[in-house]
Amino acid sequence: MLKVSLCFFLALTPLCGARAQTYPPEIAKAAPAALAAWRAITPRAYRREPWIARLDGVSTPLERVTMHGKPFYYGAVCIPHDCGGNFVSFLIALDGSDAYGLLASQTLGVRHRWFGAPDAEARGLLQRKING
Repeated sequence: MLKVSLCFFLALTPLCGARAQTYPPEIAKAAPAALAAWRAITPRAYRREPWIARLDGVSTPLERVTMHGKPFYYGAVCIPHDCGGNFVSFLIALDGSDAYGLLASQTLGVRHRWFGAPDAEARGLLQRKING
C-alpha cells in the first residue's frame, strides 16, 4: 500500500518502474551519432543558434516513432524566452543514419525551412509538431 501511495503522489521512477523521460538536449549523451546526423543537416546559417544546432531550448519530452522501419527521436524545441512562432521540429534516427527537420522562426525571419530531404511522411510529422 505504501509503495502505491508513493507512486501515485510522488511518481518515483525507481519505485514504480516508470520509464524515464528524455529531453532533446540529452540526445548528445544518449546517442552521439544521432546528434551528429542532426548537426550535419543543420544549415550553416543556424549552427550558432543553440536551440537549433544542439536542440537546447524549451521542449517537451522526446517521443519515439518508427518510420521506414527505423526508430526515430521525434520532437520540437523553441527558442528560450520567445517560443511564440520560433520552433524547430525534428526526426532523428537513433542510430544516426537519417535526420530531418523543419524550422519556423519569426525571430530569424524564416517561414518554413526544411532540413535534410524529408519525404511526405516525414514532412507531415514535422509539420504536425510545428503546428501543434
